[in-house]
Amino acid sequence: MPEQLLLKIKNNIKPQWKTAFWSSIVIGFLCHLYIFTNALPNHDGLLNTYSSQEKFSSGRFFLSPFSGIGSYFDLPWINGALSILYLAFAAVAITELFGLRKKLSIILSAGLLVTFPTVTSTFSYMFTADAYMLGYLVTVLSLVAAKKYKYGFIPGALLFYVSVGVYQANLPFLLTLVTVFLLNEVLCRKANMKTFTTYFFRFFAVMFIGMALYAISFKAYTTFFSGAISDYQGLNEIGDNPPTLLEAFSLIHESFMHFFFRGFISDMPVNLFEVLNVLTFLAIFIGFIWFVYSHKIHRHVPLFMVSIVLLLSLPLSAYSMYFVSPDVSYHMLMVMGLLSFYLLPVVFYDSYTPAKFITPLLSWSTFLLSALLVFNFAVIANISYFNMNLKYEKSYAFLNRAVDRIEQTEGFNGATKLAVLGRIKMDESISTEEVYESVPKMTGMLGSRFLAHPLHYERMMKNYFGISYDLVTDEEKNDILSSALYDEMEIWPAASSVRIVDDTVIIKLNK
Repeated sequence: MPEQLLLKIKNNIKPQWKTAFWSSIVIGFLCHLYIFTNALPNHDGLLNTYSSQEKFSSGRFFLSPFSGIGSYFDLPWINGALSILYLAFAAVAITELFGLRKKLSIILSAGLLVTFPTVTSTFSYMFTADAYMLGYLVTVLSLVAAKKYKYGFIPGALLFYVSVGVYQANLPFLLTLVTVFLLNEVLCRKANMKTFTTYFFRFFAVMFIGMALYAISFKAYTTFFSGAISDYQGLNEIGDNPPTLLEAFSLIHESFMHFFFRGFISDMPVNLFEVLNVLTFLAIFIGFIWFVYSHKIHRHVPLFMVSIVLLLSLPLSAYSMYFVSPDVSYHMLMVMGLLSFYLLPVVFYDSYTPAKFITPLLSWSTFLLSALLVFNFAVIANISYFNMNLKYEKSYAFLNRAVDRIEQTEGFNGATKLAVLGRIKMDESISTEEVYESVPKMTGMLGSRFLAHPLHYERMMKNYFGISYDLVTDEEKNDILSSALYDEMEIWPAASSVRIVDDTVIIKLNK
């Protein structure tokens, strides 16, 4: 009976799981409620009001079925609620993976997960955000399976294969979680070399088998189904002429410094985000030294060397995609692996035991730092959502004026085609100055408008204004650009910037 099954499940739920789950639900909805209750598409959202997300050419073979759970419509509330649900279960899985016991460490890790800027940035692509959050959950579950069971690496590898088939950036996410787990075992739980080696090879098997299955699927798609691979992010060049180690290390250093310390190394202002990052690395360093000496790890040279290598390898794991493709360019959607840098002090905090002076100081400082990080991440999220609202309002207002101008132009009733030439230029505003300087580079959320290409105009006119036009072909566009009429037209918002010639609406936005 359903009641009996549910009761059995309830009786097997650990108190720590409940804390992780409900902390994620509460913090997640408080942080992201605005984007869940407002339809704020970005440039991709305009083109994916309804989309099956069949991204085989991008190597995302499982994105479509994962997206289909909540329908293929861009539904902010449904997709947002599912996303928080998946993240809540991911927080439970992270609690189980790291063996977190203290209530505060569980709450903080859950808060860091659901508010992390990569999650926020993904919510600007709400039409598919739930699929990516489910991918994160499956990634963590693959490690939990490998940790708990002797042969758990087999189902773990299958789970990881699916997750990397949703988004390839789940590979660095998995690698950084493994690194933090192994650091926790060596430093905090005083694991011996045998235990370390056992976990290492289990997780290596998860990654190796999972990526092998993915490579087989990738090859089968291109060979047997004649599938063309997109050149996006160098996908079509994976394995071909990879960067040298020196080039890869240089790219990793540049990306790492720009994410964590942008205000200190550029002309951008130093924000609370960068200050907290400095304190996070200080907490990692002090925690590492504390456990090395308090647990006498330095007396066991092999384990001591392993712990140093693991710590130093975290940036390499987070940016591991630089080693496989020469054209990959990390952006905010791809850096979920950097979450592990913020989780590491919390993992240390979970193992701090009462002692004179130093551990209470470490505990309080880690608690306050992590709580401030969660709050700052939430502020960054809502500044980003605020800017998305500004982008939407400005873009909608502009297109409303353009549609009104079209309707007032002679020949409107016979027009069936649309030619949008150039890009609309908007004056400097809070979007291009204050917002840009106040938050990290939030992919999909920054800028002052989302009308970038003619297809955006065509889709927004169709779905938001009920006016359907076919875009002109490249040949027709070139004919217009070379015509005397186009030379006579002034740029928007001049009266002559909108013309209707035969069956074609022409909008000249700039020269």
